[in-house]
Amino acid sequence: MDQNATPIIDALREFDQKNITSYDVPGHKRGIREDDFQKLVGKEVYLMDVNSPVGMDTFAHPKGVIKHSLELAAEAYKADNAFYLVNGSSSGVQIMIMTVCYDGEKILIPRNAHKSVTNSLILSGAVPVFMEPEINQNFAIASGMTLKTIQKYVEANPDAKALFLVYPTYYGACADLEQIIEYAHSKDIVVMVDQAHGAHFSFSSALPKSAAELGADLVVASTHKTGGSLTQSAMLLHNEGLVKYHSIKKRVLMFHTTSPSYLLMASLESSRKLLATQGEEIFHELVHECRKVKKEISKIPGLSVLDENEGVTTMTYDPTKIVINVTKLGLDGFDVYDIMFEKYGIQMELAEPTIVLAVIGIGDTKETIWRLVDAFRDLSDTYYGKYEMLDIPEEIVYVPPQILSPRQAFYADKVSVKIGEAVGRVAAEAVMIYPPGIPICIPGELITAETIEEILYCQENSDCVQKDSKEKDHILVVDDSTE
Repeated sequence: MDQNATPIIDALREFDQKNITSYDVPGHKRGIREDDFQKLVGKEVYLMDVNSPVGMDTFAHPKGVIKHSLELAAEAYKADNAFYLVNGSSSGVQIMIMTVCYDGEKILIPRNAHKSVTNSLILSGAVPVFMEPEINQNFAIASGMTLKTIQKYVEANPDAKALFLVYPTYYGACADLEQIIEYAHSKDIVVMVDQAHGAHFSFSSALPKSAAELGADLVVASTHKTGGSLTQSAMLLHNEGLVKYHSIKKRVLMFHTTSPSYLLMASLESSRKLLATQGEEIFHELVHECRKVKKEISKIPGLSVLDENEGVTTMTYDPTKIVINVTKLGLDGFDVYDIMFEKYGIQMELAEPTIVLAVIGIGDTKETIWRLVDAFRDLSDTYYGKYEMLDIPEEIVYVPPQILSPRQAFYADKVSVKIGEAVGRVAAEAVMIYPPGIPICIPGELITAETIEEILYCQENSDCVQKDSKEKDHILVVDDSTE
């Protein structure tokens, strides 16, 4: 197929030229009345924001331009089928798990999975078996899963229906996915992959291969994160085999709006074209510059940068993720996150107690990447040697006992208690820093002293803690008074 083709964009352009008077939705009628948003973004956005007029296509049963566009996406991403998502990768995770796992069925999941996985477990009723990922102690961050660890969990849970993997992790760690998929399939276990932070994979020889190319059954990729499409747009990829097309399509329509945004679908199509036709050249240059910048930052006093060859020998790293340990400056990652924005006009992706993360995407250039060097050099000049190195607790990914399934805990009667008094209770809500959105505790888990310590530390040092209970010093737990 011709990857230069843009059927949706061409159809939108053709429709605009017809000067149609609209008596259908949306109600802004292609921007006839100017409002403040139109003044901000221009009338062209409104002209392209159509529903499903004659000559376009329908998402539920595509026969024309959407069908053609999805076929192009599947070929580009090296999958059998592709679906556009206009509610982000979170909806894709829900679709994957709801397609494969029914109430009471086991699914193997790394404990450093995104909060959308927790929500999917609540919706499906699937029972999680949480696995402990590898830990990079030098940077106090969780990495990916090894084949050996997965084999251990599969042997202990031979009735597991599915294996859910994160590839890459938020920090770029990539497991030996090809061997893991081959092993899981030999056990008739469906492999689902959260490739939210690897939408650019497979489009350059300088990058890891995509999970779809390696044979995963279902893959979700956040095209907006690194591939250049608009925020909230993503791809769901499917390989025919253990999961049938009709099953995944049915769930896509269940979780998808019946009025998908043509703006978002057009941006996905445009991103696919750019990745497929120029991705090799663009990412070859970006990876080259990233590696040079990492070397420069590593020379700066008080800073260290995650090496792509560091850690587990079977694991590689996405070279476009720049993970910087800042603790020798006497600052934690949350301090540096704020300083970089307020003093240098730089928005980092996220902060953790020990690190900050920069994500490089297809829109970056040599110039944008090298701005990091100047900013961190000045940061070091300002802080290095002025303060004692922070003593950050050793990172562990502790998997507490799962007393109830997330679904059971979600629907159970709840009470709000002070966080410091919650040890030994069963969590009825998820608590996390967002980003990255990896829960510190999950509904149904036993709350331990370690859980409380981490929550309190994060609350004291970050403004990004998310939880359901209104009071900052409280947490929702399962009401055990009726037992």
